[in-house]
Amino acid sequence: MKHEKRGGNLRGRHMRKLFLLLQFSGLVCLCSVAEDFGDVSVSANAIYTGNTYHGYAEMRVALENHSPTKSHRVTLVYPNHAYGSGNTISRLTRTVSLGPDAREEVPLSQPPLPVQGDGAIGVEVDGRNEGEIRAPNANNHCNLSYSGGGPTAAVLVSRSLDYDAVARIFEANNADAFTAAKAVGAPDAGGSGYQANAWMPDTRVTGADNWLELDYATPQLVNKIVVYRTRLAGASGRLELLGVAGTKVASLRMTAGRNFSTGPGWQSEFSLPVTGVPVKKVRLDFDKTPPGLIAIDAVQISGPTGSQWASDASASSDNNANSAAYLPRLANEDSIKSLRAESPVSEWSGNWLAYSPFDAVVLSAADVAALTPAVFAALGDYVQAGGNLVVLGRRDLPVTWHAAQVEPLYDGAEFQMGFGNVLALGSENTASFQEPVLQLLRVAARESARYYRNLPGDGGAANSVMPVVDDLKIPARGIVMIMLVFVVIIGPVNLYYLHRIKRRTWMLWTIPAISFVTTLLVFAYSLLREGITPDTRIAGLTVLDQTSHQAATIGGEAFYCPLTPSGGLHFELGTEATPLVSRGYGSGTAREVDWTQAQNFPRGWVSARVPAHFHLRKSETRRERIQVLNENGKLQVVNSLGAPIQSLWVADADMNLYQAGHVGAGEKGGLLPSKSPGAPQKLGAAGMLRDLGFAGSQHPLGDEAGKYLLPNSYVAVLDGNPFLENALAPAASARRTKSSCVVFGILEVENK
Repeated sequence: MKHEKRGGNLRGRHMRKLFLLLQFSGLVCLCSVAEDFGDVSVSANAIYTGNTYHGYAEMRVALENHSPTKSHRVTLVYPNHAYGSGNTISRLTRTVSLGPDAREEVPLSQPPLPVQGDGAIGVEVDGRNEGEIRAPNANNHCNLSYSGGGPTAAVLVSRSLDYDAVARIFEANNADAFTAAKAVGAPDAGGSGYQANAWMPDTRVTGADNWLELDYATPQLVNKIVVYRTRLAGASGRLELLGVAGTKVASLRMTAGRNFSTGPGWQSEFSLPVTGVPVKKVRLDFDKTPPGLIAIDAVQISGPTGSQWASDASASSDNNANSAAYLPRLANEDSIKSLRAESPVSEWSGNWLAYSPFDAVVLSAADVAALTPAVFAALGDYVQAGGNLVVLGRRDLPVTWHAAQVEPLYDGAEFQMGFGNVLALGSENTASFQEPVLQLLRVAARESARYYRNLPGDGGAANSVMPVVDDLKIPARGIVMIMLVFVVIIGPVNLYYLHRIKRRTWMLWTIPAISFVTTLLVFAYSLLREGITPDTRIAGLTVLDQTSHQAATIGGEAFYCPLTPSGGLHFELGTEATPLVSRGYGSGTAREVDWTQAQNFPRGWVSARVPAHFHLRKSETRRERIQVLNENGKLQVVNSLGAPIQSLWVADADMNLYQAGHVGAGEKGGLLPSKSPGAPQKLGAAGMLRDLGFAGSQHPLGDEAGKYLLPNSYVAVLDGNPFLENALAPAASARRTKSSCVVFGILEVENK
C-alpha cells in the first residue's frame, strides 16, 4: 500500500482532533481511523454490522484534503478486488473533487445484489491507485450463500435502548438460545460447536471476565465435578465450589481437569478430596478466555450421597442477541434478526436509502427528540416508502408527519403513513407489552421481509407480471427460412453453378461470401423486425399526500433493448432499484454502479434482446395534486397530476363517493355521484398494494376502487407516470414507452 507520511506535528494534531471527536461520541472502538494517502485522508464507517437482504446497504466514507493550496480528485472503488460469480456487483464507484482544506462525507451505497470481494475500498487520487482501506460490514448485504440459512427480516435497534430486551421481542424463535438457563439440568445440546442449548457468553464483547454460576437444589458433599462442553478449548480461569453461606469451599484451576469425549461434545472431569461442608453452588470463572471458545451444556456434581445437575444458573452475559449469526440453520422465512446501531441517532444517515435494508427501525422517545432535520426527514421518507418505525416511550406522531389512518393500540397507536407504519408505544419497558402488541411488531417486520421474498426472482416471472413487449419469441420461422435458403444456395446451387462454369476452385471465396451475405441478411431481418429503439414499460402505485406534499411510489420498470444501451441506466439518487434476477452463485452477470453524478448503472444491467426488470421505491416532495371545486352547486375537479386521468374516484369527509371519467392534464372535469356497491372497506394504500401488486392493475379498477378510499381521499388511474423516471433517458423513445400509474391521494384539510 502506497502511503506518504506527513509531518509528525500535523499528524499529531489531526489524530488528537479525531480522538477527541470519537471520545465525545463514545465511539472510539467502533469507527475506523483515517488513513493517509498523500494529502488525502480516508476513513469509512457504517451504522450497523450484520446481514441484510434487500434495499441499499450504505457505507459512509469521510474524505479530507490536508493541502492548503491543492485540489484533489478522489475515486473510491468497492470492492478493491472482486471475485464473485453470478448476478453480483463487481464494481461500485464514486468520484469526489476536494478543494484545498476541504472535508466531505459521502455515502457509497450497494444496491440489492451480492458483492463478493476482498472486503476493501480502493482509493485513487488524481487518477493514481494509492491503496485501500477496510470496508465496514463488507460482503454482508444480500449474500444468501452462507450455510443453511435464508433471508430473514432485519430490525435496526437504537443504541439508546436495551438491545437484548428489544431483540427478545422480535427473535421469539430463539428467545432463550445460549442463555445461562441452558446450562441447567442434564446435557441436552445434542452436538458440538455452537449449540443453542448450551450457554455461551456474549461474543460481541472481547476482553471481558466471563463467568457462569450454577445453583444446586440440595447442598451435598462433593468429590467430583464433570463439566459438559460443546466447545473443546483450553479455557483459563478457575472452578470454585461455594457453600450454603456463599463461602468458598474449594478452588481448582480449569487446566486441572481431565478432558475426554464419550459422544457429541466433550467433558472435563475434576477430582478432589471430599469437601468438609456441603456445596450449594459451582462457579466457573473464565478470566479473559475469548467468549467464542466457551460453551457449557451442563455441570454435574457428585459425592458420597449421589449426583445431581444444576437447578438454576446465572452468568456474566449470554449470546442470545447474536444467536442468528451463530445458528444460520435456524433461519427461515419467519425469522427476525435484530442489529444494534453502532452510532447514536444524531450521527445516522440523512439518506432514506440507508434504512431501506431494514424491515423495522426501533427508536426511543429521546432518539426522536435528538434527530437532526436530515435524519428526521430520511426516516419519514423510509416510512412513506413502506418501512416500519417503532417508537418506544411516546404515544403520538411527530407534528410534521401526517397519518392517513390511526389505529389505537394498548398504551399507544399505529399510524399509517404512505405505504408504511409508525407504531408508537408509551413505555420503553418491553416486559410490560401485551401479547397482541408483541405479535403486531413481529408481524410488521415479517410481512415486510416476505414482500421482498415474493418478488419475481427471474426475468421470465417478472415479464409475466409486467410484460415489456407483446412478443418475446425468437422469430424462428423467418430465421429458419433464411437458413434453409442459405443451405440450398451454399450447397447444391453453388456446386452446380461452379461445375457448369468449370470454376470449382472459386469455392474458396464463394462459400465465405455467401456466408457473409447470409449473416448480413439475418442482421437486416432482425433490424427491420425490431429496429434499434428500446421498449420501456413503467407502472406503479403512488401515495400522494397533498397535505404534506409527500409522494411515495412503489412500482416497476422494464426494458427491452435490441442493442445494449451504451450509457447504461440512470436512476435518481433517492430511488431504490431492485433488479428482479436470481441471486447467489451460478449463472448471471457482474454489474457496475457509479454514484458520481446520480445513480448510474453503466454495465451489466441490460443486455441486448433480453428483458430487464426492476422493482422501484422512492419517497420525495411533490407538488402534483387535484382540486375539487364547487361551482354553482356542481362539483368539478382540476387535474394537476401531470398526466391525463383515465378514471377518478373521490370520497369526501362523510365517505360520499364521486366519480369522473377522462380528464386531461391541466384540464377541468365534472364529478358525479358514484354508485359503487357495498359499504366502504377503507383498505387504504396498503390494501391497494396488496391487491394490485407493485406494477399496478392490468385493467381499469372500475367499481373496485371504492373499497380503498378513506375519508377525504381519491384514487386516480393515470395514462402516464410522472412519479418514476425513465432510466434509459435520453436513449428512450416516448413512442416506445408505455407508462401508467394508480394514485392514492389524500386531500387537503380545507377540502373537507
